[in-house]
Order: sequence, then structure tokens, then C-alpha cells
Amino acid sequence: MCLADSRMARRLCISQGDRSRVRQPMERSPQPASVAAGHTDVPAVSVIIPTYDRMEMLGAALDSVAAQTFQDFEIVIVDDGSTDGTREYVASRSERIRYFWQPNQGVAEARNHGLRVIHSEFVAFLDSDDLWKPEFLDKTVSLLRQNPDLALVYTRFTSMDAAGRVLPRHNKTPFAGDVTLRLFASTFIHTSAVVARSHVIRDAGGFDGRLSHNEDYDLWLRLSLRHRFGLIPEPLCLRRCHPNSLAHNGCTPEVLLRKANLLHRFYEHGGGKPKIDAQVANDRLAKVYYTAGKALCRAGRSKEARDALRRSLEFDRGRLKTWLWYLRSGLTS
Repeated sequence: MCLADSRMARRLCISQGDRSRVRQPMERSPQPASVAAGHTDVPAVSVIIPTYDRMEMLGAALDSVAAQTFQDFEIVIVDDGSTDGTREYVASRSERIRYFWQPNQGVAEARNHGLRVIHSEFVAFLDSDDLWKPEFLDKTVSLLRQNPDLALVYTRFTSMDAAGRVLPRHNKTPFAGDVTLRLFASTFIHTSAVVARSHVIRDAGGFDGRLSHNEDYDLWLRLSLRHRFGLIPEPLCLRRCHPNSLAHNGCTPEVLLRKANLLHRFYEHGGGKPKIDAQVANDRLAKVYYTAGKALCRAGRSKEARDALRRSLEFDRGRLKTWLWYLRSGLTS
């Protein structure tokens, strides 16, 4: 529904979300009359910002968008069920913002909600706790326009803690072009650092709403099978790490095990095997199952730990530390 007679309603469009699982090509909303009539008021880029109870961090993210040297964009905020006054805060901002609300369904469905309501050629996904440098959109959009064979462009990023201190160990080597093998071996793409062609994301089915973590990694892997990626080797995105961030919560035993299973499925059944060297696959899968098994063992979940560690040994039987944790899991079961 769109509200009609208040200050907030003049600037916000409120929409209820749904729980559809988008693995098939996504459908777009009908184009506005201005688009059908040939007008050019549709922006080049839609900046989709999913948020959930992040009002105290959202302002800095919005400030970084407003400061872009490239200004042909719209801001689409999808509020994933916030209860902290986010809607009222957004209404108080001076920017023109399209605001949508949905019951809490997770970041994947929040981004998919945004994908369903935009009409721009390009889409960027800025998490509400991250920031862009002023040249981010200018340089990413330019590279996409110069290279029509690229499905997306991403930049390097800098991680920092809640106090703004740089975290040097959070910097992985990035790659461009056909990246499937490299991406399978290392998660070097941060979603807030990506600008993509909107139709490519929709054609891939968007983000998998069944995933609470690694939904972005899953999408980039799927896209990499059919598309080339572009890279700007400058840290134009700032990732803010804090106790409530998804990255911080992504090291629980459950999440680590789901990541291992995701990679295993992608390799065996998702099209990864023809593009990934068997030794690279075995090394990666042995490592992720080992990491999950160790975390499960430390959490006292011995049977699950033993199963994960057994999977790790199936891919690499020569890892002594895996055998040690496997024996430990048996002793504590």
C-alpha cells in the first residue's frame, strides 16, 4: 500500500513482502507509465539497502550514498521488520527514498523484495552497516558501461571495527574474468562492493531466501558459471564489523556446516565440477568440513562434529589435525 496524506507518505512507499523462494528467473513489477512512454526518469542505478534494527548505523550508510560523485541513482530501503524506529528515521531524511517494509524474513528476501520493485539498468546492494567512498558508483558503473560482457563489477574493500580501526587480516586477493575456480577456493567478494546488471541477477533467480548466511556467496558462485566479473582494485567500500553483523555471526557451528554443505552441493550438483580442478575442490571441501567439525566439537556436539570431520577426511585423509579432532570427537561422544 502507498500512504497518501502525511509527510511520511509523500516520501515513502510501504509494501508487504512475501515468502516466495526465488530460484527461477524473477519477475519485475510492471514498468511505470513514465518508462512505458519513453521518458528517461528511471535512474541508472538502484541502491538496495536491506536493514533490520540498524537505525543507529543506517545514517552513515545513507550519507555515503548521498556523497557519491555519480548521482544518477535511487535509494530503495527494504526494512526487514525493524522495531527501532527505522521508518520514522527514514522519513526524516532529506534524500528521496523509496521505503518498503516486510515481516522479518532475512537479508536474502529483503534484497529480493528490492529487486522486484526496481527498473534500473544496474543494481547495487549496500548493507545498512557498510559505507562507500565517493567514487564507488562512478567507477563501477563506468567499467560496466565500457565492458558489456561483464555481469557485475566489484571493488576491493576495507574492513574496520566499531571504532573505525582497520582490520588488516580481512583482505583477500581478488580476481576478475572467469572466477569460478578462484571464488570456490576463497570468498573474496563482499556484497556491498558489488554493482551488477539488474537483469542478470533476476535471470539467476536472485538470492536464495532459504539461506540465512552465505546467500550472497551462493549467488556469486552461480553467476560465475555463465558470466565474467569485473574488478576495480581499489578499496572503495568500507565493511563495518561489529557484534551484530552477519559476518560476525557467520562463524557459528551451524553456519560453518551450512557453508560446507553449500560448497559441496555446488561442486557436485550445481555445475561447479567441470570448472573446478579436483585437487582445488578436495582441498577446499576438506578445509571447510574440518572448520565446521572443529567448531561443533568445541560446542559439545560430538556426533555432528564426527560426521563433519569424517566428510573432511573423505576429501583429504592426510590431514593430521583433522584426525586428531576426529579422535577427540569420538572420545567426547
